[in-house]
Amino acid sequence: MLERINVLFTGGLDSSYTMMYFSKFPVEIQPYYLKDNRPSEGCELKAIREIITDIRKNPDTRANIRELITKPTYEIEPDKEIQKAYRYMFKTAGFGKQYGFIARFAKQEGIRGLFVSLVYTPFGRGNMAVRNSGGVERAADKDMEYYYLDPEKTEKNLFTLFENIYLPPSFMRTKEEEMEEMKRLGFEDSVRKTWFCYWPVDGEPCGTCPPCKDLIKEGMTWRFTEAGLRRYEEDQKVPAWKHKLRDYKLTLSDKWYELKMRDPF
Repeated sequence: MLERINVLFTGGLDSSYTMMYFSKFPVEIQPYYLKDNRPSEGCELKAIREIITDIRKNPDTRANIRELITKPTYEIEPDKEIQKAYRYMFKTAGFGKQYGFIARFAKQEGIRGLFVSLVYTPFGRGNMAVRNSGGVERAADKDMEYYYLDPEKTEKNLFTLFENIYLPPSFMRTKEEEMEEMKRLGFEDSVRKTWFCYWPVDGEPCGTCPPCKDLIKEGMTWRFTEAGLRRYEEDQKVPAWKHKLRDYKLTLSDKWYELKMRDPF
């Protein structure tokens, strides 16, 4: 059984479930948070603080939860091999920029087995690319459930990004299954404290960013205010070409961010 669990913690449902799952084992859990100045950062850090407090207070917690370590992504050094792999996965599977800097972070910090929470969803292209890669293996650990990518069975560029990454149980769970297990573990009240929205409006989920739209499509409308759901409905009326233009602008902003972070495409 692993003695130290390194978790990339965003305050979202998936990484929160990862923290809760491993908290039931006699291990040391080290959470990490990567800062890239995104609009949701304040909401995410608030969720992280509240959920760590809940975990520490839970009577069944056996793990030692260490203090959160934060690191700005601009402090992560460039890596030509990883960035080449990221460019390939960006073009072929639509991987977001986080896959590049997470891979570089784990490698440069010497973290062998950073748990990155990918939950099963048919709307997540990155998740489905990993799931359909044919290289996912369950670790030979009778006490804990987690997964990794086999280098012999995984496409080279994908493995380069996931060489130092472990996949927690959330990888094999839907969000509904995660929430049921969180309740079973004694964290029913913590579910609403998790955060997911990229572009919060007055501290509430926007209803129009990709994670918001995915959750609404999956029937989790209870996570939204009426205003957020109205924004979602209005967004559905926007012509497809305008959505494509917005996605293109977001892609350009991602590229500009990478250039500023000394990590050229």
